[in-house]
Amino acid sequence: MLRRLLFLIFVFLGCIVQMQGQENYEIRKISFKGDKSLEESFLLERMALKEVSGFQKLITSDEPPLYNKELIELDLERLKKIYQREGFIDVTVSAEPPDVNDKKQIVKLKFIIEEGEPVQVDSVYLIMVENKQQINVDSLKEKAIKKLQLKEGKRFRDEALQEDVAYVENIFRDLGHAYVSVSYELGLKPNKKTTSIRYKITPGPVCNFGETTVAGNKHVSETFIRKQFEYEEGELYNKSLLTETRQSLYHLQLFRVVSVLPQKDPQTRQSPIPVKLYVEEAPRVDTKFGVGYGTEDKFRTFVDFSYLGFFGTARRINLYAKHSALEPYYISLKWTQPQILNKNGSVSLNPFISSNSEPGYNTRTYGVNVPLTYNFNSRLNSTLTYYLENVEQEIEAGDPDFEDTESEKFPYNKSGMLLSTVFSTARPKFSPESGVSMSFGFKFNGYVFGGDFSYTRLWGDIRTYQKIGDWILALRVMAGGINSSNENGFIPVEDRFYSGGSNSIRGWNRSELGPRRESGSPLGGKSIIETNIELRYPLFWRISGVAFFEGGNVWTGSYQYKLNDLGYAAGGGIRVETPIGPVRFDVGLPVWNQKRSPQFFISVGQAF
Repeated sequence: MLRRLLFLIFVFLGCIVQMQGQENYEIRKISFKGDKSLEESFLLERMALKEVSGFQKLITSDEPPLYNKELIELDLERLKKIYQREGFIDVTVSAEPPDVNDKKQIVKLKFIIEEGEPVQVDSVYLIMVENKQQINVDSLKEKAIKKLQLKEGKRFRDEALQEDVAYVENIFRDLGHAYVSVSYELGLKPNKKTTSIRYKITPGPVCNFGETTVAGNKHVSETFIRKQFEYEEGELYNKSLLTETRQSLYHLQLFRVVSVLPQKDPQTRQSPIPVKLYVEEAPRVDTKFGVGYGTEDKFRTFVDFSYLGFFGTARRINLYAKHSALEPYYISLKWTQPQILNKNGSVSLNPFISSNSEPGYNTRTYGVNVPLTYNFNSRLNSTLTYYLENVEQEIEAGDPDFEDTESEKFPYNKSGMLLSTVFSTARPKFSPESGVSMSFGFKFNGYVFGGDFSYTRLWGDIRTYQKIGDWILALRVMAGGINSSNENGFIPVEDRFYSGGSNSIRGWNRSELGPRRESGSPLGGKSIIETNIELRYPLFWRISGVAFFEGGNVWTGSYQYKLNDLGYAAGGGIRVETPIGPVRFDVGLPVWNQKRSPQFFISVGQAF
């Protein structure tokens, strides 16, 4: 009996010593078991404890987090509340005994989560507390419920409830009810794991816009600013018009701060409601300079000079110059006049001169572009450009287009229209995690516009992004075709399709995939197909990895696609997040082609 008692005392003391020792151990890994509904990254961002890998500790100067029993208890409670706010009211959270490595003085933690059944919404009601203006509640309810996040059959979430309250309030604010208030009642049925939601709406009086005061402007005239207003004094109050006014002013690129605030008084609920508009102007002169390196363009540099308010109002002028191995020089002067046709349109005059040194051709070009751009909304825009170019191509030995000429230069003129349209819901901009991006283009060269060649060029590029847990699945399909009306079918080299490279099929170097000249250089073609599948996954810190599989090819015939001729590549890479976007390193290996070696790429930005 005495021996057993002494043994228990020693074990107890040993546990105390071990627990005290763990207090100074680094947390190397935090994992979860049973987290079926919420992403691991979502949970880790909201915890007090943090993990740090050995490599991350090496490359950062941040102090690694240390094991702390009190923080364990705090995070157990935090995790429980996180799940409850996400609708899992019966969740239980516990922690396994820490996995301790005394030699390395590190700890690995695992949290066990039993989610239980979530609460679902079984019904939604909109109830008018007062309805002096005889608002048609049924039509409003039909409009509102379609866009509410918490609809019948959806999992209840606290955050979604607050967003739905704000959405219902904004519906009434757009109808003139500036002082509307919306509260809610939940009819929770714990046994059934369901709840009803009753929104109680107090519309308040119908209001109008009052006087607007403008402040903060120095160079931009108040008269010009007032022309951007989407509302008028005395008009029915509408919150969306204030938002549209702010966006219109931002789109002018003259301001870095725009604030449009209604001066409401909840005590008196006065009407009309005055508005205070404050702006902070962007610097009228802005110069940017950058340098970089990539495996394709080698050393690159650029300088970008802009002057805002050129000749008054919102006109701007931009001088841009850059250099790289692919583009030894490019100099562009661009004058832009916004608000052509209406507030969503703009037109530019853009003379330029450039030199291109691609694997398949060398050209020198000078010309002018006149693009007319129209922004339909934040997701959709189109540009119609008239262009006039003089091009001089260096003729390479073995080029089938110039078998009968001894000249080393081939000059020609181009003139035509280019229509391009972009629709994008992909977010965030530099590394999309969700949404879709579609771009289409149609080039009409020659014909009624003159020039030395007549042809049409059509292409489309569709990309989708979907988040699956902590992973992101990115897909891309691109296809295009060119049709010539000339007897010899000649297409300028710079307008042909090429495939292969860091943003294309990564088992081949830039432009290497497709038809070639006798010398072995890329010839380009009139038809192209490219498909890419990329799986992106976080590793640690700001570093993530990718795995990809892709296929494509180029053909010399117009709109001729031989799917049996597709070249395929597979590989992987590393991404490092930076303020200018991800810096990436990729390795692509051709598959079903034993004669080719892996290709290596260093670049900035995602491949697509």
